[in-house]
Amino acid sequence: MWNPLSWVMEAAAVMAIVLANGGGEGPDWQDFVGIICLLIINSTISFIEENNAGNVAAALMARLAPKTKVLRDGQWQETNAAILVPGDIISIKLGDTIPADARLLEGDPLKIDQASALLDSDKSQLNN
Repeated sequence: MWNPLSWVMEAAAVMAIVLANGGGEGPDWQDFVGIICLLIINSTISFIEENNAGNVAAALMARLAPKTKVLRDGQWQETNAAILVPGDIISIKLGDTIPADARLLEGDPLKIDQASALLDSDKSQLNN
């Protein structure tokens, strides 16, 4: 309820109570209750939308988290790159993003694009 529309509605609710209708009549309780109901409905909808947006953002982050194939307990497993430890053996193929500092144990020479890491357009050739 921290936005200009809510502020205007809150001010209208206060004015409905504070200001009399004139002619010795009391406060306008019907308008006050109506405005308060609208504020509660608005707050509920905003809460649900923000909660859903947070859930979607968390799901997207989890889906975009870098994954890698790592050799653990004699089997290849796909796991989050964040839990790699020094000494893990990872498998990479064409187009993969290398998830951590790595040493090439076997295979053909690699051509890598370090632009994303170094913020330049240098492409390097690595040999075993």
